[in-house]
Amino acid sequence: MKNVVKKLVFVMTLLVTFGVSAQDRKEKLKNASPEERVAMRTEKLSEKLSLDENQKRKVKEIFAAEQKENMAAREEMKAEREKMKAEREKMLAEKKATMKKQHEELKAKLKPILTDEQFKKWEAMQNENMEKRKEGRKHKKE
Repeated sequence: MKNVVKKLVFVMTLLVTFGVSAQDRKEKLKNASPEERVAMRTEKLSEKLSLDENQKRKVKEIFAAEQKENMAAREEMKAEREKMKAEREKMLAEKKATMKKQHEELKAKLKPILTDEQFKKWEAMQNENMEKRKEGRKHKKE
């Protein structure tokens, strides 16, 4: 029984150690500069494949070029996302203005038909419905 517990403790210790070291590597990569990432990738590949100095240099050049291309692609994607966000906001603002205009036109058409009391009641109903829609959107966001 004691052997089982000792083995279990040993295995758990190993798992925690490997988990922490994997997180450390991820943190190092996350905080590393592009040049440091290239150097880390080159060293890792050099260790795994036993590269000589000439191969290391060439691999490092290739990784550096790839890093540069990837950074350019990321910047391009970021700019595209910003552009799409601005276009979406503009489209939503236009749609909101159109809907507001339509609602004002509807009010203008109904006002001469309804009595003052009916019109006030209709407006209250509209406001109530608007509040319900706002509440529904709040719950969706949460």
